[in-house]
Amino acid sequence: MVRATRGSNRNRKNSRQSDSIYHGSFAGDRRSFINGTAAPDDFWSEISQEETHRSNADLRMVARRSREHAMQMNRRYAMFLASLVVVLTLSLVGYIKLKADISDTNKQISSLESQLTEMRASNNEVYNEIVGNVDLEEIRRIAIEEFGMKYANQDQIVVYSETKGDRVHQIADLDN
Repeated sequence: MVRATRGSNRNRKNSRQSDSIYHGSFAGDRRSFINGTAAPDDFWSEISQEETHRSNADLRMVARRSREHAMQMNRRYAMFLASLVVVLTLSLVGYIKLKADISDTNKQISSLESQLTEMRASNNEVYNEIVGNVDLEEIRRIAIEEFGMKYANQDQIVVYSETKGDRVHQIADLDN
């Protein structure tokens, strides 16, 4: 881009300065900016080609920098996504491992509960067998014949009245 400034025309006479530069817009041809010059048309085409080449090189450099910056951003973004995937994968693996541990623990608990139920049933069977094998008549016979036990007489039985408290107070000595 060619800039027309007043600084380049300082050595000219004041009357030429006002004629040589026109401050307008770039909407039209570049030659519309210069009034009263005798510059040939090929001069502007050379400047235009040189300027176009320079601007294309600048555009290529800007585009290259933009691509490099985009690649850097893409690399950063890719690294961020990769680290995020790693963290999520580790979290999911840990979660699945915890679920598997909980499932194993539940299986162990149910196994132990079934063992407890079997043991209780076995214990009840043995208890019932023991209670069923006790012959009360045989116990009475051994107690009377071998140990000399006797049935209590009517005068040996003492009946106590029920009290509301949880203690019984002895009023008199018992006779043997």
